[in-house]
Amino acid sequence: MEISNYSSKGGLIISDEAVSSIAINAAKDVDGVTGFSNRAADVVSTIKKGSLKVMSPVRILQEGDELDISIYINIATGKKIQPVAEEIQRVVKEAIQNMTGKLVSKVNVIIASVEEAEHNSSAVPTETEE
Repeated sequence: MEISNYSSKGGLIISDEAVSSIAINAAKDVDGVTGFSNRAADVVSTIKKGSLKVMSPVRILQEGDELDISIYINIATGKKIQPVAEEIQRVVKEAIQNMTGKLVSKVNVIIASVEEAEHNSSAVPTETEE
């Protein structure tokens, strides 16, 4: 599936991969997101497409001129799920609407797993005794 717009001046086609990339880039900067998870494979659509490629962490459904986005994320341990999910919904919706001009009716955030946040051990230097 792809997003299509046609006018008397010509056509515009936006691939699912482009919309997925927009969503991932917007969500990755939200505090508490540690990564993304591949969504469960939809066997029927995979067979229809004739491809067994790795499924994207973003699912896009188009109904008329509106988009319905689902994104599968991994969240950091100790983060409150609701505020993180609401921030993801906001930034993903804004990014897709601003870049594609399409209305995003909803953004579903699916928490795929809870992971330990990576600690940067070199961030705080230790002092040695002389």
